[in-house]
Amino acid sequence: MATKWEFEGDYFTWCNCDWGCPCNFNARPTHGDCHGGGVYGIRRGRFGDTKLDGVNFALFYWFPGLIEKGNGAGRTYIDERAAPDQRQAIELIATGTAGGGVFELFHHLCSKWHPTIVTRIDFDLKDGRAETKVGDFMEAECDLLSYPDGTVIRPTFTLPHGIEFKTALATNTKRWWIRDGAFRADHVNVYGAVAKVKFTEKGCIG
Repeated sequence: MATKWEFEGDYFTWCNCDWGCPCNFNARPTHGDCHGGGVYGIRRGRFGDTKLDGVNFALFYWFPGLIEKGNGAGRTYIDERAAPDQRQAIELIATGTAGGGVFELFHHLCSKWHPTIVTRIDFDLKDGRAETKVGDFMEAECDLLSYPDGTVIRPTFTLPHGIEFKTALATNTKRWWIRDGAFRADHVNVYGAVAKVKFTEKGCIG
């Protein structure tokens, strides 16, 4: 019988697409391919009897074209401060082995999945601004969007059937980079989004 699990927490995602990311609306990626990552900061969660409160984990994906066409590659990163049973639980969740909607779907869309890396993951989200550092492998920072005159704006988008989030605040990822084997990229002023999310083994529910 499948293990029951759930978590809720903060989420920050980024990629190489323009603000808003066409992939959120089943459109073609801005540059033809889509590569990017996301970090989760679990505030409260459990996997069976294992508590997941306070655990950070991140994912990175690289798709050569439309995400739904597959042939992607990916990797999971787990915070080294997580206990062994927490690491095992996150491994099962993040790779889709334990269900979870987007985790399961994206894993199936990747023809190559690299081994999980355990490293320090720092993640801070406050008032729409977020920053994360995933060991020496990946880093990202976003800020609120603004008009040329400096006026700050807070556009949100709601996806009732969203598998990654239901409602998110669109942001500007000022810079993100990754240097992890074949995964190498460095981008400025591209798509970002932050959200409060809630997941169970059935997928994103909030």
